[in-house]
Amino acid sequence: MAKITPIDVIKSISGSYGHNSNDYFATNKSSNKIRLAKLQNPYKGPWTEKQVAQHGKFKARQAVASAWLRANHPNQANGNNGTALYQQAMKIKLSLGLSSVTQVVYKYMTDDGKIELPAADETSATAPDGGTSTGGTGTGSDTNESL
Repeated sequence: MAKITPIDVIKSISGSYGHNSNDYFATNKSSNKIRLAKLQNPYKGPWTEKQVAQHGKFKARQAVASAWLRANHPNQANGNNGTALYQQAMKIKLSLGLSSVTQVVYKYMTDDGKIELPAADETSATAPDGGTSTGGTGTGSDTNESL
């Protein structure tokens, strides 16, 4: 039997668990942990302007991330370890304890769709979209990727 963990206050809901499902990913406000929550009467009406804009922004960011990964991931053309940028992203992934290179790409993507990885010795830097940084994002071709 599954253990049910109550959510005291929902901070945010990030999406449904499956197609036509009432199960959503919800962030618990007090613990900041993501849980699966079942909504009894979810809104099924048309999207608001804000939801349409957010969906468009997500699709654009997803397209940029996918293109970057296709261009840099390990393959026959890029070698067994991928490009130098991919290897740099892997080092950042390991140093920050992230679960995928895609998370690194999203973390260092600017609002205009550029992926600006920090230099190898600056992997403790936070995202360029509002956090602080221990150093710059680099301007050399091996540390700055834009699509």
